[in-house]
Amino acid sequence: MLTREKNALVVVSPHLDDGVFSCGDLLARSRLSTVITVCTGLPENPARLTSWDQRCGFPTARAALTERLEENREALRLLGSDGVELGLPDSQYVHNWQPFIPLLRESLKNALARLHPRQVVMPLGLFHDDHIRVSDILLSLLYLFPAAVWMAYEDVPYRARPDAVPQRLSVIRQRGIEASRVATPCRSDRKSRAVWAYGSQLRGFGACPDDLIRPEGYWRLTPSEGGP
Repeated sequence: MLTREKNALVVVSPHLDDGVFSCGDLLARSRLSTVITVCTGLPENPARLTSWDQRCGFPTARAALTERLEENREALRLLGSDGVELGLPDSQYVHNWQPFIPLLRESLKNALARLHPRQVVMPLGLFHDDHIRVSDILLSLLYLFPAAVWMAYEDVPYRARPDAVPQRLSVIRQRGIEASRVATPCRSDRKSRAVWAYGSQLRGFGACPDDLIRPEGYWRLTPSEGGP
């Protein structure tokens, strides 16, 4: 089920690390892949400092985004993947994200239409508002790209939270989409090197999260009969 075909794989990443943390082994197996990263835009006040950016060692949001973009580009280079940056803001910088929802949907739809993926791998949508939001939008777009194989990845490190995965799977199934576990790709040294490219994020965690050591997890998504 985890296809190796050239131009086959598109991974959607809410933030500048999620795609590699959660799908690095899968990306390493693909001869040509693309990671679409959603939250890559500066906030209205680029001089502000959030608690997470401070933990990662940054003095401002601008400094954080500048370095994180370079980290992500280096990680994707190590995996041999292309990158698409949608330029929407991280929720840590926005009081009300609701006005950005239409732009998020249109940006994801247009990006997928341009890439013509054979396989779309999206976040399951665990815990974090940005992850849930991106996942919900992609679930609504699944029906517009029926030729693609759709899968959801277990969001690292949020999948380690008790019952996070089964609770989200229940929500997805209630939306008329079947979810079935598929094989896990083999571990890759290339993923390990790519993970270490995210030095600022590892500082924020205090160390490499234990969840990164576990095998990646994937679920095939299929609209059930009677779905939209």
